Amino acid sequence: MKKLFFLLAAVLLATAQLYSQWVQQPSPTTNGLEDVFFINSSTGFISGGSGLIMKTTNAGENWVIQPTPVTIYVNGIYFLDLNTGIAVCGNYTNNNSAILKTTNGGTNWVTKFTNTRIALRQTIQFINPNTGYTAGWSQNDSALVKTTNGGETWQRVYVSGMIGIDKINFIDENTGYMVGYGMDSKPSVAKTTNGGLNWTKIYSHSNAIMYMSMCFINLNTGWVVGINSMNRSLIQKTTNAGVNWVDQVNQHPANWELYNIAMINENTGWIIGDAGQIAKTTNGGTNWRAQVNSGYWWGIDMVSSDTGWIVGEGGVILKTVNGGGPVSVQNISTEVPSAYSLSQNYPNPFNPVTKIKFSIPSLSSPNVSIGDPVVLKVFDITGREVQTLVNERLQPGTYETTFDGSSLNSGVYFYKLSTGDFSETKKMLMIK
Repeated sequence: MKKLFFLLAAVLLATAQLYSQWVQQPSPTTNGLEDVFFINSSTGFISGGSGLIMKTTNAGENWVIQPTPVTIYVNGIYFLDLNTGIAVCGNYTNNNSAILKTTNGGTNWVTKFTNTRIALRQTIQFINPNTGYTAGWSQNDSALVKTTNGGETWQRVYVSGMIGIDKINFIDENTGYMVGYGMDSKPSVAKTTNGGLNWTKIYSHSNAIMYMSMCFINLNTGWVVGINSMNRSLIQKTTNAGVNWVDQVNQHPANWELYNIAMINENTGWIIGDAGQIAKTTNGGTNWRAQVNSGYWWGIDMVSSDTGWIVGEGGVILKTVNGGGPVSVQNISTEVPSAYSLSQNYPNPFNPVTKIKFSIPSLSSPNVSIGDPVVLKVFDITGREVQTLVNERLQPGTYETTFDGSSLNSGVYFYKLSTGDFSETKKMLMIK
């Protein structure tokens, strides 16, 4: 009987680990966390408020705070190898900035650059062991800062037409992009084809507030994210080296400001932002599906399609070992239903994973509006939203998706399907 009990416990534990999504890790601080960078799957660093730099050598199971010579925000962190790292610091209220360097894995950090006219942002990139860039905002001209000796000394570089730079992304030693704010008061994209010696502004958005981040995965394909003119999500994609950009905003899971994006290939990536939103795409941004909706996230680093970390306000650190969990919705029938329906989840009760099936009728059916997104959300007993399972436009058919409650407590939950004039809610029970 004991063997059966332990076998069952092992199976349940393995199942919980298999379906776990973003799991909170222990954190030694409540300071806001700005950036995260892993050298490999075990060794990583996190930076944040009040001069904070933390290090782990066991994949985030423990984090050790390292002493630094600054008290302002450490907005970005980058390592060339296990020993050599660069940290950029900036105060957005008075444009006070510093650049730090370590040569012993973070045991000691030395100030290599200071400036009272720049607010350095969360962006650092080296195109070779000697040449690297960081950037930010300045009141009177662009704040691109460059090193040619591995971070020992840094010099400001003028970029025509740009007064604010939020992200730098080099594809190789010659070709790189930057996003920021142009002197024409528009979010802009600039490009270099000679290793950063010259930059040319190639695109400006006429109806947006700000670009916050960017990610290119090859010379032609890239994404920018930020804030549109209504203080809502801004997502754009290019497939022709930045010449043209296509909005993907209608495919995002909610109206929230976006702060960062991490793409690991042409199909798979994550976006993070305010209101605690983390969303994933597996089809190049055609659809973005929400994974988490609590917290406030700034930094993300994915070391593979499965393993990654996200950091944000209050010292919170999240880790995933399965790409954030099962968020896909699958069409399980080619037959077109005659009416909307929301089925009872199965199994029910469940621990900690269950499936939910629903049907979308023909667009010619009553109460069906063309173009309305299908939204399936889960709420706790108090009515607090705990997860968005589906938020996208779907063709008529019968669909199935998975709810993973491994990060939640046992109890009663409700799931609600809504689209057009239709809405239905059902109850489910999780017992751990």
